[in-house]
Amino acid sequence: MIIDGSQMITHVAHALRDGGCTTLYVAVRNGHQRLELMNSLSHLTDVEFILDSDVERSAKAGLRSALRICQKLGITRIQLAPCDVPWVVGDVFKRLREENRAVVMPRSGGLQPLLSLIEIDAVLNAMDRAKIRDSMKRILRSIPYRIVDFADSDGFRNVNSQEDLRV
Repeated sequence: MIIDGSQMITHVAHALRDGGCTTLYVAVRNGHQRLELMNSLSHLTDVEFILDSDVERSAKAGLRSALRICQKLGITRIQLAPCDVPWVVGDVFKRLREENRAVVMPRSGGLQPLLSLIEIDAVLNAMDRAKIRDSMKRILRSIPYRIVDFADSDGFRNVNSQEDLRV
């Protein structure tokens, strides 16, 4: 979706960069989505696309697939950031990096597990131990974690449809 003239992923990518992230790894479902997003992010350098290799199609399976690829690349810690939080700001990512835990989750009104800073090995091990129906919040809370509170909940607002923009 377009927000303020740009795709939501572009807003999130800029927030990650403002927060100090250098290389951006973007998990995509297929080659078509990769081409579309390459176009949207072509003005940024150091953007790598990770093609989902999992047969199962779900957010959790896609995340697991992307984390396994990152692990093979030698990446040990990564900032998660879904593309559906276009108002997140770089200061969120800076504050999360100040903590030294396997999982650092932001909270503003509620926990935001998909905006966590994570150690890849710890999260993959927890995902392997988890039950199929376990949420990412439950999985991440099974690892030594720290919660960082934020006062502004608007930056964490999730947008999945045009109706979410009217709130």
